[in-house]
Amino acid sequence: MGSTTQVTLDVNGFFDHMVGEHGLSRADLDTLAPRVVDVLKTLSSDRKEGRLPFYGLPYDDQAIRVIEALAAELRSEFDTLVVLGIGGSALGARAVLDAIVPADRAPDGLDVLVLDNIDPLSLSTALDGLKLKRTVFNVISKSGCTVETMSQFMVVRERLEKRLGKSSLSRHFVFTTDPQEGLLRRIASEQKARSLPVPEGVGGRFSVLSAVGLLPVAAAGIDIRALCHGARTADLRASVLDVFSNPAALHAALLFLARQQRGASVHVLMPYSDRLMGLAEWYGQLWAESLGKRVDLAGREVMTGQTPVRALGATDQHSQVQLYVEGPRDKVVTFFRIEDHGCELRIPGGYEGVEELEYLSGHDLGELLNMEQRATELALCEAGRLNSSIVLAGLGPVELGELFHMFEVQTLVMGGLLGIDPLDQPGVEAGKNLTRALAGRRGSEAGAERVRQLLDRKRGEFVLA
Repeated sequence: MGSTTQVTLDVNGFFDHMVGEHGLSRADLDTLAPRVVDVLKTLSSDRKEGRLPFYGLPYDDQAIRVIEALAAELRSEFDTLVVLGIGGSALGARAVLDAIVPADRAPDGLDVLVLDNIDPLSLSTALDGLKLKRTVFNVISKSGCTVETMSQFMVVRERLEKRLGKSSLSRHFVFTTDPQEGLLRRIASEQKARSLPVPEGVGGRFSVLSAVGLLPVAAAGIDIRALCHGARTADLRASVLDVFSNPAALHAALLFLARQQRGASVHVLMPYSDRLMGLAEWYGQLWAESLGKRVDLAGREVMTGQTPVRALGATDQHSQVQLYVEGPRDKVVTFFRIEDHGCELRIPGGYEGVEELEYLSGHDLGELLNMEQRATELALCEAGRLNSSIVLAGLGPVELGELFHMFEVQTLVMGGLLGIDPLDQPGVEAGKNLTRALAGRRGSEAGAERVRQLLDRKRGEFVLA
């Protein structure tokens, strides 16, 4: 494989030559560029010191070989793999599975189902539809204490034991967890089950190119080496110190300026492809959890971040775009356009002389979808609304790998410009602790008292039955 990029970033829609007085100027970007370079240098140093291990995931050939071997083993034994995970343990794999069509997978690939929520009806319905003898469950949690994932695991474990016997547990579970310690690692050892490690220092939302994301993807028959190759290509571009040659840095810089100078506190990702909505969901967690912080690195209260919103073209042209064109100027929109959708579906004729329909005849639906993306982009420009476009040659593992890595680095650059830690998530932990208190976990008595006090604040007059 060569290293030619399959991803093009067009940021014209950020600038005043396209959107008029509400746009940014080239001088704005030139002024910020030295700060961006400083952030890139810091990231390079942190990477060399081993503080950003996710950078190395696409280059870990030994881990890739182990994952490929286990995936081949599972494909020979089962028909279905079910992922039990949540957040970063599920969204990356789902993004790839949604994007890569069956024709681009190995013929012996498993059906892969991602169950990332604990809605009882959804979970029961999904489990009832499985042939358990031909199903393997991939339980993903670094700590082994993730409430939702471990609850799913306990439900599935009981069902397997009742229907297939206790001896089935070691065969029907694969655990992806901490390599050495933690509850799930202990369970994996006790059950003598197959397992893979979550690499040390790799957080969930940066783990898509580790065993967390790669095992389900490889089990589905998707080429994980192509995925990692795309990430390597993006890494070469994202390591360049020239902001104008580095798409991850350039996009981060412009999103930062849009937020700081134009009040764009919302970032809308709008793919013109159903297959990319999973990627938008993955990006939503990456952007929100990494950047939404109460305090900066100096401990000052800043309450910063940029809210990610997912929209789908052309569907949401008829539901959300009205707001984007004429509503508050608090949004920047990033479009995705795929040049080759991998399918041709021509609009037939038969309405010659009918002005409202005749002009559509002969166009391909993918061509029409791309026209609609262009038209919406230009409509935003005319309305003075900031936007950018990411153009993909096609949609396969290489393109996805590029996007994963580009967005991860973009997030770190944005975090550096905001002066916050993009790798932690203290706000998430607060909710987790209160959930454990509500469920009665031992040692959570103080949390239970907090819950009681908070609930006691509610007033009956504001509850309508």
